[in-house]
Amino acid sequence: MFPSYSSRGFIGLTIVLLLLNAVFFYLVTDLNNLAVEMGEEGLLENLQLVYLGLAAVAFLIGGLRSEGPARMFAIGMCLLMLIFFFREFEIEPTGPVSSYIKSRAFRWHEAIVVIGFAAIYIFRHTDYVRPALKFVFSSKAWPFYMAAGLILFGEVFEKMDSFAYHEFLEEVFESLSYFMLLCLGVRSFLAAPAQKQSAKAV
Repeated sequence: MFPSYSSRGFIGLTIVLLLLNAVFFYLVTDLNNLAVEMGEEGLLENLQLVYLGLAAVAFLIGGLRSEGPARMFAIGMCLLMLIFFFREFEIEPTGPVSSYIKSRAFRWHEAIVVIGFAAIYIFRHTDYVRPALKFVFSSKAWPFYMAAGLILFGEVFEKMDSFAYHEFLEEVFESLSYFMLLCLGVRSFLAAPAQKQSAKAV
């Protein structure tokens, strides 16, 4: 049993929080100094890491508090958040650890670990795969597609070099997407106990 990610109350609150985030980004960003504001040390870049890190933790907790296909889905989302986190994570290669994180070898090792973990998990729980995929491709999962759409909007603005504020809008849409994923992660573990209780009652 999957949490209700598309309930009217949750979606309404999430949209309000997204709008507040967008207003906050606009108010705290110096649009006349975007070269500095959009740097790797800028507020939006750091917030993206915070959102992704918290989203990974939220989905992990949601997975641990869920059962069956819902657990598989939440753990999968946790892994995806970690992949996004390391994609956004920028660090100067000043030592062996930071140099490794910035290297191509780290990307390969990251991919091997993720694929290996996923393969073992799927092999041990093959009966969860079909229900999990059924949820992913159902209308109930549309908030996740909305989050993906926000990232795509960011990619569109990234290509619009002729537009003065393209980099700002790119980062804003990415930040909003990651924040929405954080909200979905929180929803996954807040709704999990209710899902367990209803399953036991049946």
